[in-house]
Amino acid sequence: MHYSAKNTTMTRDKALHFVHSDLERTLIMSAVETSKTPSNIDTARYPGWDGAGFPQRLAEIKGGMSTLGFARKCGISESIFRKYLAGTSVPGADKLVEIAQTTQVSLRWLATGEGRPDGVEDRLDLAMLGSVIAGVEAGLEEIGGSMAPEKKAELIGLLYEMACNGESISEKPMLRLVRLASR
Repeated sequence: MHYSAKNTTMTRDKALHFVHSDLERTLIMSAVETSKTPSNIDTARYPGWDGAGFPQRLAEIKGGMSTLGFARKCGISESIFRKYLAGTSVPGADKLVEIAQTTQVSLRWLATGEGRPDGVEDRLDLAMLGSVIAGVEAGLEEIGGSMAPEKKAELIGLLYEMACNGESISEKPMLRLVRLASR
């Protein structure tokens, strides 16, 4: 099955590449058909789908951009986009993915209202945070440096965010960052 998104063709497999949860996978695999309206979506089949809140989230990410401009940016006709905003229609899985990608918001948040729009989890990974703090402290000790608490917190926050995004920092680059930040 193929989905048209802008001027490209999006396969179901390609759409699945962008999902991060069982709900997102269910939405894609079940391909919430464009013909379904919020009143006839089986919420038991699509647990977590928040059709009532979807128009508000869509309006939030649209912001001050014109309806026509935003619709074009997302590869959607203005009339269909207005139906989404009015809550009389919901996008198919391909359009839902396209909107989330184009606006750089979390697909989970867009569909359900759960989590944060940027997709960053609100929960801390204490083990990872501890590892980052230990790395910064070890780096400061190794260079015999010190850092203002605000600067240290900013560096730890940046390194923690990078670690949460799957980026690993080896010892030498970490030491260089600590050295630069401690000046």
